[in-house]
Amino acid sequence: MKSKIGIGLVIVGFLCPVFGLLVPFLGLDSTTTTALVAFLMVGGPEVFFVLGGLLAGKEGVLLVKNKIKKFIGLPEGEYPASKTQYKIGVALILVWFPLTLVAGYVPNLFDFPLIKENLFWIALAGDITLVVAIFGLGGHQMITKIGSVFKWEQWELPNRN
Repeated sequence: MKSKIGIGLVIVGFLCPVFGLLVPFLGLDSTTTTALVAFLMVGGPEVFFVLGGLLAGKEGVLLVKNKIKKFIGLPEGEYPASKTQYKIGVALILVWFPLTLVAGYVPNLFDFPLIKENLFWIALAGDITLVVAIFGLGGHQMITKIGSVFKWEQWELPNRN
């Protein structure tokens, strides 16, 4: 059950930008509309991806990972990523992370007509880039490393001699 809820949250993460397009039609005040659209376009997908991954566990993550791999033409199953493949995945994550934060810290960036008119597609491309980088390019190594970030381990300070 927990795995299915997790997969559902990942799917909601993918659909967040679509929900963001529907918010203006709800007739809410402009402040609430702006806040909801910003969350659903910029921060919401990432929150749902992380929570979904945590709840889905290894079984759910493997299911989603294999579906994504099949979709982008990579072989299913666990296999080690090549050094180049892994570095490309890390580079894409390093590009994705600051770009998702830019909207909050540089709101004037969205005043450019090209960005303003294509905000949905930009957010969708960013989310797809993250998923491809983690699941497609990073291989089992990336999933294991990201999972270890959320796992508590006993740690002691080294002795100073």
